[in-house]
Amino acid sequence: MIVITGTARIADENRDAFRPVAERQVTLSRAEAGNVSYAYFEDQMEPGRFFFYEEWKDRAAVDFHFAQDYCHEFMEAARALAETPPEISVREVMVKEG
Repeated sequence: MIVITGTARIADENRDAFRPVAERQVTLSRAEAGNVSYAYFEDQMEPGRFFFYEEWKDRAAVDFHFAQDYCHEFMEAARALAETPPEISVREVMVKEG
């Protein structure tokens, strides 16, 4: 399984514009066959700091995801609305049954 996490620090004046962009990303990503889970959250102690958590079946699913136009559009919008460059981390994890 591949786990992707990301953070974006969105300026106060851009938070309302960012939410529908993030929701579109989550909705379309969840519809992909290789997606296990996808969610985003705003830090309640640090408003404007958004955290993304994704789980994908395998590397092929991630490669397919990153090739989608809407994924590129999301990253462009996130960069444009963010105060600092968004950060992303991709990790392969071993899932142990039982």
